[in-house]
Amino acid sequence: MNHTKSSIRELLGAGQLDAANAAALEYAEYCGLADISNGLLALQSRVSVHQANKQAGTVSYEDFTVNFARLANDLTAWVDCLPNTPKPAGPRKKFLTEANFKTRVAILLLLIKVVVLGWLYYHWSTGGFTADQFQGTATILVPVFAALLAVILEDYMHQHKNGQQRPRYASGPLIAVVYWLFPLYALALAVLIALKAKGSISFSAMNTWLAVVESGLGGYVGKVVHGLFKKNE
Repeated sequence: MNHTKSSIRELLGAGQLDAANAAALEYAEYCGLADISNGLLALQSRVSVHQANKQAGTVSYEDFTVNFARLANDLTAWVDCLPNTPKPAGPRKKFLTEANFKTRVAILLLLIKVVVLGWLYYHWSTGGFTADQFQGTATILVPVFAALLAVILEDYMHQHKNGQQRPRYASGPLIAVVYWLFPLYALALAVLIALKAKGSISFSAMNTWLAVVESGLGGYVGKVVHGLFKKNE
């Protein structure tokens, strides 16, 4: 692959729509992104008509300028949808769309809270927590989850209201962070609950460490959720 997103943007900045569109199309096809390739093919047709009208002199300067700006804006939007690092298409190398990644994050977060609350309930039912301790611990865990769930639902309603958006792709580093951070967050909560149930730490000590985990690891989880689900607002 001889093109990068930066080089494509340089062509755009130089006003070379044909070259920029061709480079972006090659980039998308190299990555095996059929949805973006189809969009760029349609845009390429519009660019060709635009150039033909210019050469034929059948369009005024004002109309030419307005149409050029629209085409450049549309092409910029498609270039933004391209992954930052091109990877050849293959059966084992598929880019994860941002929409699918959001779904995975939401499901993972839901599973974490269900498992942690189920774990807490189990230790309450087996005598590791009193009823008051169970309720007190739940009041620490549930509000954080409810706040993140509100962000996810707000994003869903926003997408539902505004319709289908151009496809975007999640970056590899962000995916790696989520798949490490979220399980670590769940494990920390589960371990603290288990330690309290076994009597290794007191209830007050557990609450203190739960607050630390929620403000530390939970804070990073919140940043990921807010950054991912509020990106398009």
